[in-house]
Order: sequence, then structure tokens, then C-alpha cells
Amino acid sequence: MKRNLPLAYPGMKIGLFGGSFDPAHAGHVHVAETALKRLGLDRVWWLVSPQNPLKPTSSAFDARLRSALALAQGARMVVTDLERQLGCAFTYQTLRALKALYPGVSFVLIMGADNLAHFRKWRNWREVAAAVPVAVVARPGANVRSRLGAPRHWTYLNARHYRESSSAIRAAKRPPVAKRKGK
Repeated sequence: MKRNLPLAYPGMKIGLFGGSFDPAHAGHVHVAETALKRLGLDRVWWLVSPQNPLKPTSSAFDARLRSALALAQGARMVVTDLERQLGCAFTYQTLRALKALYPGVSFVLIMGADNLAHFRKWRNWREVAAAVPVAVVARPGANVRSRLGAPRHWTYLNARHYRESSSAIRAAKRPPVAKRKGK
């Protein structure tokens, strides 16, 4: 299989922003741009997940990839199917592979604060937490309690909240459930 991996050079600082992006929305753009600017990153790689292990179903991969490509603007935002190309189903696998493929590149894991509440459900979450710095960007619905669960060496970026969410977008597209007549 021919790989079309993004370019990175030793000394670069790359943000890794993974997710289902089902669909990608302005909140995702906000998280990526906040991390890019506030952390002084050279690039943010949007890692469109082949299938999020914590979500039972997702829309078709190509549709999710297209939605991310439509929103991530500028040369410093790179949307990639890297996890699919590398056969990685879990973040710890992705981090292992990237460190081997890109020696000398510094990676930072980026997530919205709404994902922090589920972080301990990730496969090998302790390895992920120890492998790279993690930047958590404020998101609506992520309460202070979830922030307090973050290890001290993580960075929490307070930022303007975007209320948009993929769950709400998907729910709005579903046809309403028909009500039964009678009792």
C-alpha cells in the first residue's frame, strides 16, 4: 500500500487533533486554531479516525474526511487519513507509529475538553498521557470536574465556547420518530 503521509521535519512542533469528525463543524475548527496559535504549533494534523472505538457507529469514512477537508483551511491545517493508512485503531498505536516515522518531531495531542471526561476509557490511556504533551481546549458542556481530572503536566486552554457539536448536527438530520396513535 502506497502511503501519502504528511510532511514534517525534525524540530517541527505538530498538533495531533484526532476524532470522528462526524461531521466536522466550527467547534472543531475553533479547537484546532486555538491550539495552533496559543501553543505556537507549526501544523495541526486532523487525524480522521477510521472508527472511534468508543462510538458504536459512524458515518462513512470518506464523508467524514470530506467534511474535515471542507472546514480545515490554510496550509497549517492538514487533514489526513493517516490512522487508516497506518492501520491504527487506537491513539497509543498512532503515537507509537508517528514517533518511529518522524524522529525529531515534537507532537502535542489536542482535544476538546468534552473528550477529557472519557479519556480514562481510551485503550492504554496512561501510555498516551505519558507519551506526548496534551493540550485541552475549553468546550461547552465540559465542566470543571472533568478539567480537574487532567494530569498537572497537561495544558488547559480557556477559550471562547462554540456550542456546535457533531452529535447535535447528526440529531438534527434524523427524521423525527413517528408517534403512535391511541394509548
